[in-house]
Amino acid sequence: MLKSVFSATAMKLRESVTHGTKAKITALNASAPEGEEVIDLSIGTLDDLADDRINEAVIRFIQTQPRTIHEFAPVTGFGFLRQSISERIFRLRGVKYAPENEIMVTPGGIKGAITVVFHTLLNPGDEVIVPLPNWPHYADMIELHGGVMKGILVRDFYDNPLTPEDLDQAISDRTKMVILGDCLNPSGKIYRHEDLSTLSEVIARHNLHRQQNNQPPIQVLFDCPYESHILNGPATISNVTVTFENGVEYAMRDCTTFVSGPGKTYGMHGDRVGYICSTAEKLVMMARVQVNLNSFAATYAQVATHAAMQECMDEVAKARAINSRLNLEGFVEKLNAIPEVRVPIPEGGFFIFADFSGYGEKIATLGYGSAQEFILDRARVASIGGLHFAEGVPELKHFIRLNAGRSESTLRQAAERIRNALLSL
Repeated sequence: MLKSVFSATAMKLRESVTHGTKAKITALNASAPEGEEVIDLSIGTLDDLADDRINEAVIRFIQTQPRTIHEFAPVTGFGFLRQSISERIFRLRGVKYAPENEIMVTPGGIKGAITVVFHTLLNPGDEVIVPLPNWPHYADMIELHGGVMKGILVRDFYDNPLTPEDLDQAISDRTKMVILGDCLNPSGKIYRHEDLSTLSEVIARHNLHRQQNNQPPIQVLFDCPYESHILNGPATISNVTVTFENGVEYAMRDCTTFVSGPGKTYGMHGDRVGYICSTAEKLVMMARVQVNLNSFAATYAQVATHAAMQECMDEVAKARAINSRLNLEGFVEKLNAIPEVRVPIPEGGFFIFADFSGYGEKIATLGYGSAQEFILDRARVASIGGLHFAEGVPELKHFIRLNAGRSESTLRQAAERIRNALLSL
Protein backbone atom coordinates (compact mmCIF):
# COMPACT_ATOMS: atom_id res chain seq x y z
CA MET A 1 0.00 0.00 0.00
CA LEU A 2 1.31 3.43 -0.96
CA LYS A 3 2.24 5.44 2.11
CA SER A 4 0.77 8.92 2.43
CA VAL A 5 2.92 12.03 2.28
CA PHE A 6 0.84 13.44 5.14
CA SER A 7 1.62 12.87 8.79
CA ALA A 8 -0.60 10.43 10.66
CA THR A 9 -1.59 13.21 13.07
CA ALA A 10 -2.62 15.59 10.30
CA MET A 11 -4.73 12.91 8.63
CA LYS A 12 -6.67 12.33 11.87
CA LEU A 13 -7.72 15.97 12.10
CA ARG A 14 -11.38 16.73 11.48
CA GLU A 15 -12.51 19.56 9.27
CA SER A 16 -13.03 22.70 11.37
CA VAL A 17 -16.67 22.63 12.40
CA THR A 18 -16.77 26.43 12.69
CA HIS A 19 -14.72 27.61 9.71
CA GLY A 20 -15.82 24.63 7.62
CA THR A 21 -19.48 25.45 8.24
CA LYS A 22 -18.91 29.10 7.35
CA ALA A 23 -17.29 28.10 4.04
CA LYS A 24 -20.26 25.84 3.19
CA ILE A 25 -22.73 28.63 3.98
CA THR A 26 -20.85 31.03 1.71
CA ALA A 27 -21.08 28.48 -1.11
CA LEU A 28 -24.80 27.87 -0.49
CA ASN A 29 -25.64 31.56 -0.42
CA ALA A 30 -23.76 32.25 -3.64
CA SER A 31 -26.50 30.42 -5.57
CA ALA A 32 -29.48 31.02 -3.25
CA PRO A 33 -32.47 33.08 -4.49
CA GLU A 34 -32.82 36.48 -2.87
CA GLY A 35 -34.51 36.19 0.52
CA GLU A 36 -33.67 32.50 0.87
CA GLU A 37 -30.06 32.85 1.93
CA VAL A 38 -28.92 30.77 4.90
CA ILE A 39 -28.87 32.70 8.17
CA ASP A 40 -25.51 31.98 9.77
CA LEU A 41 -25.81 31.36 13.50
CA SER A 42 -22.89 28.93 13.56
CA ILE A 43 -19.71 30.84 14.33
CA GLY A 44 -19.55 32.88 17.54
CA THR A 45 -19.30 36.57 16.65
CA LEU A 46 -21.26 39.72 17.45
CA ASP A 47 -22.80 41.87 14.73
CA ASP A 48 -21.67 44.99 16.64
CA LEU A 49 -18.62 46.54 14.99
CA ALA A 50 -15.45 47.26 16.91
CA ASP A 51 -15.34 50.70 18.51
CA ASP A 52 -14.01 53.44 16.20
CA ARG A 53 -11.41 54.43 18.80
CA ILE A 54 -9.62 51.15 18.18
CA ASN A 55 -9.32 51.89 14.45
CA GLU A 56 -8.28 55.48 15.14
CA ALA A 57 -5.52 54.35 17.49
CA VAL A 58 -3.98 52.19 14.76
CA ILE A 59 -4.17 55.05 12.25
CA ARG A 60 -2.44 57.44 14.68
CA PHE A 61 0.28 54.90 15.40
CA ILE A 62 0.98 54.41 11.69
CA GLN A 63 1.16 58.16 11.19
CA THR A 64 3.45 58.82 14.14
CA GLN A 65 5.51 55.62 14.39
CA PRO A 66 5.65 54.05 10.91
CA ARG A 67 9.04 52.48 11.53
CA THR A 68 7.90 50.70 14.68
CA ILE A 69 4.81 49.23 13.11
CA HIS A 70 6.79 47.71 10.23
CA GLU A 71 9.70 46.34 12.24
CA PHE A 72 10.19 43.27 14.39
CA ALA A 73 8.31 43.39 17.69
CA PRO A 74 9.37 41.74 20.97
CA VAL A 75 8.49 38.04 21.05
CA THR A 76 6.36 38.50 24.17
CA GLY A 77 4.62 41.59 22.79
CA PHE A 78 5.11 45.35 23.07
CA GLY A 79 5.78 46.45 26.64
CA PHE A 80 3.01 49.03 26.54
CA LEU A 81 0.50 46.33 25.55
CA ARG A 82 1.61 43.92 28.28
CA GLN A 83 1.18 46.76 30.77
CA SER A 84 -2.35 47.56 29.57
CA ILE A 85 -3.29 43.86 29.63
CA SER A 86 -2.04 43.61 33.20
CA GLU A 87 -4.14 46.60 34.24
CA ARG A 88 -7.22 45.33 32.41
CA ILE A 89 -7.01 41.90 34.09
CA PHE A 90 -6.66 43.52 37.49
CA ARG A 91 -9.73 45.72 36.90
CA LEU A 92 -11.78 42.77 35.69
CA ARG A 93 -10.57 39.97 37.98
CA GLY A 94 -8.60 41.49 40.83
CA VAL A 95 -5.54 39.41 39.90
CA LYS A 96 -2.19 41.04 39.25
CA TYR A 97 0.17 39.62 36.61
CA ALA A 98 3.54 41.33 36.19
CA PRO A 99 3.76 42.78 32.67
CA GLU A 100 7.54 42.31 32.65
CA ASN A 101 7.63 38.52 32.92
CA GLU A 102 4.16 36.99 33.52
CA ILE A 103 2.31 38.08 30.35
CA MET A 104 2.95 37.14 26.73
CA VAL A 105 1.05 38.28 23.64
CA THR A 106 0.42 35.66 20.96
CA PRO A 107 -0.57 35.64 17.30
CA GLY A 108 -3.49 33.48 16.23
CA GLY A 109 -5.95 34.70 18.85
CA ILE A 110 -6.69 32.61 21.92
CA LYS A 111 -6.23 29.49 19.79
CA GLY A 112 -2.67 30.65 19.16
CA ALA A 113 -2.17 31.11 22.90
CA ILE A 114 -3.45 27.59 23.58
CA THR A 115 -1.13 26.24 20.88
CA VAL A 116 1.88 27.74 22.64
CA VAL A 117 0.72 26.34 25.99
CA PHE A 118 0.24 22.85 24.55
CA HIS A 119 3.60 22.93 22.75
CA THR A 120 5.30 23.99 25.96
CA LEU A 121 3.66 21.63 28.43
CA LEU A 122 2.44 18.46 26.69
CA ASN A 123 4.47 15.33 26.04
CA PRO A 124 3.23 12.48 23.83
CA GLY A 125 0.73 10.39 25.76
CA ASP A 126 -0.07 13.05 28.37
CA GLU A 127 -3.74 13.11 29.33
CA VAL A 128 -5.75 16.34 29.29
CA ILE A 129 -9.02 16.34 31.23
CA VAL A 130 -11.85 18.33 29.62
CA PRO A 131 -15.40 18.67 30.99
CA LEU A 132 -18.00 17.99 28.26
CA PRO A 133 -19.83 19.35 26.34
CA ASN A 134 -17.12 21.82 25.40
CA TRP A 135 -15.36 23.63 22.54
CA PRO A 136 -14.84 21.16 19.65
CA HIS A 137 -11.27 22.19 18.83
CA TYR A 138 -9.80 21.02 22.13
CA ALA A 139 -9.80 17.39 20.99
CA ASP A 140 -7.94 18.00 17.74
CA MET A 141 -5.51 20.49 19.23
CA ILE A 142 -4.61 18.13 22.07
CA GLU A 143 -4.07 15.27 19.62
CA LEU A 144 -2.06 17.51 17.30
CA HIS A 145 0.33 18.11 20.20
CA GLY A 146 0.62 14.41 21.06
CA GLY A 147 -1.72 14.46 24.03
CA VAL A 148 -4.81 12.39 24.79
CA MET A 149 -8.09 14.11 25.62
CA LYS A 150 -9.98 12.58 28.53
CA GLY A 151 -13.50 13.98 28.37
CA ILE A 152 -15.79 13.95 31.40
CA LEU A 153 -19.47 14.30 30.58
CA VAL A 154 -21.28 16.69 32.90
CA ARG A 155 -24.83 15.39 32.77
CA ASP A 156 -26.71 18.47 33.99
CA PHE A 157 -24.36 20.79 32.10
CA TYR A 158 -26.71 23.79 32.02
CA ASP A 159 -26.75 24.14 35.80
CA ASN A 160 -23.83 22.20 37.23
CA PRO A 161 -20.05 22.37 36.84
CA LEU A 162 -17.65 19.47 36.73
CA THR A 163 -17.81 17.87 40.17
CA PRO A 164 -14.71 17.39 42.32
CA GLU A 165 -15.60 13.68 42.65
CA ASP A 166 -15.62 13.18 38.87
CA LEU A 167 -12.40 15.14 38.48
CA ASP A 168 -10.67 13.13 41.19
CA GLN A 169 -11.75 9.87 39.59
CA ALA A 170 -10.50 10.96 36.16
CA ILE A 171 -7.00 11.92 37.32
CA SER A 172 -4.35 9.30 36.67
CA ASP A 173 -0.56 9.11 36.65
CA ARG A 174 -0.71 10.27 33.03
CA THR A 175 -2.76 13.39 33.74
CA LYS A 176 -0.80 16.50 32.76
CA MET A 177 -3.50 19.13 32.43
CA VAL A 178 -7.08 20.07 33.28
CA ILE A 179 -8.88 22.59 31.06
CA LEU A 180 -11.29 24.89 32.86
CA GLY A 181 -12.76 28.33 32.22
CA ASP A 182 -15.21 30.85 33.56
CA CYS A 183 -17.87 30.41 30.86
CA LEU A 184 -18.16 27.15 28.96
CA ASN A 185 -19.00 26.79 25.29
CA PRO A 186 -21.73 25.71 24.36
CA SER A 187 -23.77 25.58 27.58
CA GLY A 188 -22.90 29.05 28.84
CA LYS A 189 -22.35 27.56 32.30
CA ILE A 190 -20.41 29.96 34.53
CA TYR A 191 -17.79 28.51 36.86
CA ARG A 192 -18.01 30.60 40.01
CA HIS A 193 -15.39 31.03 42.73
CA GLU A 194 -16.98 28.28 44.86
CA ASP A 195 -16.87 25.83 41.92
CA LEU A 196 -13.24 26.61 41.19
CA SER A 197 -12.30 26.33 44.86
CA THR A 198 -13.66 22.79 45.23
CA LEU A 199 -11.95 21.68 42.00
CA SER A 200 -8.74 23.34 43.19
CA GLU A 201 -8.75 21.22 46.34
CA VAL A 202 -8.62 18.08 44.21
CA ILE A 203 -5.81 19.36 42.00
CA ALA A 204 -3.83 20.74 44.94
CA ARG A 205 -4.03 17.45 46.81
CA HIS A 206 -2.73 15.53 43.81
CA ASN A 207 0.03 18.08 43.20
CA LEU A 208 1.28 17.95 46.77
CA HIS A 209 1.43 14.15 46.47
CA ARG A 210 3.31 14.47 43.18
CA GLN A 211 5.72 16.92 44.75
CA GLN A 212 6.58 14.39 47.43
CA ASN A 213 7.28 11.83 44.72
CA ASN A 214 9.33 14.21 42.56
CA GLN A 215 6.70 14.22 39.79
CA PRO A 216 5.63 17.25 37.73
CA PRO A 217 2.40 18.93 38.89
CA ILE A 218 -0.91 18.81 37.07
CA GLN A 219 -1.36 22.04 35.11
CA VAL A 220 -4.57 24.04 34.73
CA LEU A 221 -5.34 25.80 31.46
CA PHE A 222 -7.93 28.48 32.28
CA ASP A 223 -9.49 29.45 28.93
CA CYS A 224 -11.61 32.62 29.00
CA PRO A 225 -12.74 33.97 25.60
CA TYR A 226 -16.15 35.07 26.95
CA GLU A 227 -14.93 36.77 30.13
CA SER A 228 -16.68 40.09 29.40
CA HIS A 229 -19.98 38.32 28.72
CA ILE A 230 -20.36 37.43 32.38
CA LEU A 231 -22.36 40.40 33.61
CA ASN A 232 -21.72 39.83 37.32
CA GLY A 233 -17.97 39.59 36.80
CA PRO A 234 -15.87 36.48 36.11
CA ALA A 235 -14.13 34.33 38.68
CA THR A 236 -10.63 32.98 38.25
CA ILE A 237 -8.73 30.04 39.62
CA SER A 238 -5.43 31.94 39.70
CA ASN A 239 -6.25 33.65 43.01
CA VAL A 240 -7.36 30.46 44.80
CA THR A 241 -5.14 29.23 47.64
CA VAL A 242 -6.06 25.85 49.11
CA THR A 243 -5.43 25.40 52.84
CA PHE A 244 -5.44 21.83 54.16
CA GLU A 245 -6.22 20.68 57.70
CA ASN A 246 -2.54 20.30 58.52
CA GLY A 247 -1.98 23.96 57.67
CA VAL A 248 -0.22 23.29 54.35
CA GLU A 249 -1.15 25.81 51.65
CA TYR A 250 -1.12 25.40 47.89
CA ALA A 251 -1.44 28.42 45.57
CA MET A 252 -3.22 27.49 42.34
CA ARG A 253 -1.46 30.35 40.58
CA ASP A 254 1.69 28.20 40.57
CA CYS A 255 0.10 25.58 38.29
CA THR A 256 -2.36 27.75 36.32
CA THR A 257 -1.95 29.30 32.89
CA PHE A 258 -4.63 31.82 31.96
CA VAL A 259 -5.45 32.62 28.31
CA SER A 260 -7.78 35.22 26.83
CA GLY A 261 -7.96 37.85 24.09
CA PRO A 262 -9.96 40.78 22.73
CA GLY A 263 -11.87 38.97 19.97
CA LYS A 264 -15.20 38.12 21.59
CA THR A 265 -15.19 41.17 23.86
CA TYR A 266 -14.43 43.94 21.39
CA GLY A 267 -15.32 42.40 18.02
CA MET A 268 -11.65 41.99 17.08
CA HIS A 269 -11.77 38.47 15.63
CA GLY A 270 -9.66 39.31 12.58
CA ASP A 271 -6.89 40.88 14.65
CA ARG A 272 -6.03 37.36 15.91
CA VAL A 273 -4.43 38.43 19.17
CA GLY A 274 -4.37 36.35 22.32
CA TYR A 275 -2.43 36.56 25.52
CA ILE A 276 -1.03 34.16 28.10
CA CYS A 277 -0.63 34.85 31.80
CA SER A 278 1.44 32.39 33.77
CA THR A 279 4.44 32.08 36.07
CA ALA A 280 7.67 33.76 35.05
CA GLU A 281 9.37 30.37 34.83
CA LYS A 282 6.82 29.01 32.36
CA LEU A 283 6.74 32.25 30.33
CA VAL A 284 10.47 31.93 29.62
CA MET A 285 9.91 28.55 28.01
CA MET A 286 6.70 29.65 26.25
CA ALA A 287 8.55 32.58 24.66
CA ARG A 288 11.20 30.13 23.41
CA VAL A 289 8.44 28.02 21.88
CA GLN A 290 6.64 30.96 20.33
CA VAL A 291 9.67 32.44 18.60
CA ASN A 292 10.11 29.13 16.79
CA LEU A 293 6.42 28.81 15.94
CA ASN A 294 5.48 32.21 14.53
CA SER A 295 7.72 34.87 16.12
CA PHE A 296 5.27 37.47 17.47
CA ALA A 297 1.81 38.95 17.06
CA ALA A 298 1.26 41.43 14.22
CA THR A 299 2.23 44.95 15.26
CA TYR A 300 -1.01 46.45 13.91
CA ALA A 301 -3.06 44.04 15.99
CA GLN A 302 -1.02 44.75 19.10
CA VAL A 303 -1.67 48.48 18.78
CA ALA A 304 -5.39 47.83 18.30
CA THR A 305 -5.47 45.55 21.35
CA HIS A 306 -3.68 48.16 23.44
CA ALA A 307 -6.45 50.63 22.59
CA ALA A 308 -9.10 48.07 23.54
CA MET A 309 -7.47 47.39 26.91
CA GLN A 310 -7.80 51.00 28.09
CA GLU A 311 -10.07 51.73 31.06
CA CYS A 312 -12.35 53.94 28.96
CA MET A 313 -13.21 50.87 26.88
CA ASP A 314 -14.50 48.86 29.85
CA GLU A 315 -17.93 50.45 29.47
CA VAL A 316 -17.88 49.60 25.77
CA ALA A 317 -17.29 45.95 26.62
CA LYS A 318 -20.09 46.02 29.17
CA ALA A 319 -22.53 47.71 26.78
CA ARG A 320 -21.79 45.14 24.08
CA ALA A 321 -22.43 42.34 26.57
CA ILE A 322 -25.71 43.85 27.78
CA ASN A 323 -26.97 44.40 24.24
CA SER A 324 -26.13 40.85 23.18
CA ARG A 325 -27.82 39.50 26.33
CA LEU A 326 -31.05 41.37 25.50
CA ASN A 327 -31.05 39.97 21.96
CA LEU A 328 -30.29 36.49 23.32
CA GLU A 329 -33.17 36.57 25.81
CA GLY A 330 -35.61 37.66 23.12
CA PHE A 331 -34.41 34.86 20.85
CA VAL A 332 -34.75 32.28 23.61
CA GLU A 333 -38.28 33.44 24.39
CA LYS A 334 -39.32 32.95 20.75
CA LEU A 335 -37.76 29.48 20.54
CA ASN A 336 -39.28 28.34 23.83
CA ALA A 337 -42.70 29.31 22.49
CA ILE A 338 -42.37 26.45 19.99
CA PRO A 339 -43.91 23.26 21.41
CA GLU A 340 -41.40 20.63 22.60
CA VAL A 341 -38.39 22.93 22.24
CA ARG A 342 -36.22 23.49 25.33
CA VAL A 343 -33.77 26.36 25.46
CA PRO A 344 -32.49 27.33 28.92
CA ILE A 345 -31.13 30.86 29.18
CA PRO A 346 -27.35 30.46 29.53
CA GLU A 347 -25.64 31.98 32.55
CA GLY A 348 -23.05 33.71 30.37
CA GLY A 349 -21.80 34.09 26.83
CA PHE A 350 -23.83 35.04 23.76
CA PHE A 351 -24.70 31.60 22.40
CA ILE A 352 -27.50 29.18 23.24
CA PHE A 353 -27.57 25.39 23.31
CA ALA A 354 -31.05 24.41 22.16
CA ASP A 355 -32.62 20.99 22.69
CA PHE A 356 -34.78 19.85 19.77
CA SER A 357 -34.92 16.22 20.93
CA GLY A 358 -38.71 16.41 21.11
CA TYR A 359 -38.71 16.35 17.31
CA GLY A 360 -35.95 13.73 17.04
CA GLU A 361 -38.06 10.85 15.76
CA LYS A 362 -39.82 12.97 13.15
CA ILE A 363 -36.52 14.44 11.98
CA ALA A 364 -35.04 10.94 11.67
CA THR A 365 -38.08 9.71 9.75
CA LEU A 366 -37.34 12.26 7.06
CA GLY A 367 -33.80 10.90 6.76
CA TYR A 368 -31.89 13.60 8.64
CA GLY A 369 -29.14 12.45 10.96
CA SER A 370 -29.48 15.36 13.37
CA ALA A 371 -31.42 18.51 14.15
CA GLN A 372 -28.50 20.51 12.78
CA GLU A 373 -28.97 18.96 9.32
CA PHE A 374 -32.74 19.41 9.41
CA ILE A 375 -32.63 23.05 10.52
CA LEU A 376 -30.06 23.90 7.86
CA ASP A 377 -32.00 22.23 5.05
CA ARG A 378 -35.59 23.09 6.01
CA ALA A 379 -35.19 26.35 7.96
CA ARG A 380 -32.11 27.65 6.15
CA VAL A 381 -30.45 28.41 9.50
CA ALA A 382 -26.87 27.27 10.13
CA SER A 383 -25.82 26.05 13.57
CA ILE A 384 -23.29 23.73 15.20
CA GLY A 385 -24.61 20.29 16.13
CA GLY A 386 -24.42 19.00 19.69
CA LEU A 387 -22.29 15.96 18.87
CA HIS A 388 -19.39 18.24 17.94
CA PHE A 389 -19.19 19.34 21.58
CA ALA A 390 -19.19 15.81 23.01
CA GLU A 391 -18.43 13.04 20.54
CA GLY A 392 -20.01 9.69 21.29
CA VAL A 393 -22.85 11.16 23.38
CA PRO A 394 -25.95 10.25 21.33
CA GLU A 395 -28.36 12.18 23.55
CA LEU A 396 -26.86 15.39 22.15
CA LYS A 397 -27.69 14.47 18.55
CA HIS A 398 -30.62 16.86 18.39
CA PHE A 399 -29.02 19.70 20.33
CA ILE A 400 -27.72 22.67 18.36
CA ARG A 401 -25.60 25.64 19.36
CA LEU A 402 -26.84 28.94 17.96
CA ASN A 403 -24.94 32.22 17.99
CA ALA A 404 -27.25 34.84 19.51
CA GLY A 405 -24.76 37.64 18.94
CA ARG A 406 -26.60 38.68 15.81
CA SER A 407 -29.01 41.60 15.43
CA GLU A 408 -32.54 41.44 16.85
CA SER A 409 -34.05 41.37 13.37
CA THR A 410 -31.79 38.53 12.21
CA LEU A 411 -32.62 36.46 15.29
CA ARG A 412 -36.33 37.13 14.89
CA GLN A 413 -36.22 35.90 11.30
CA ALA A 414 -34.21 32.82 12.31
CA ALA A 415 -36.70 31.96 15.08
CA GLU A 416 -39.61 32.24 12.66
CA ARG A 417 -37.91 29.98 10.12
CA ILE A 418 -37.12 27.38 12.81
CA ARG A 419 -40.68 27.50 14.12
CA ASN A 420 -42.18 26.96 10.67
CA ALA A 421 -39.81 24.10 9.90
CA LEU A 422 -40.54 22.25 13.17
CA LEU A 423 -44.29 22.77 13.05
CA SER A 424 -44.34 21.39 9.49
CA LEU A 425 -43.29 17.96 10.82
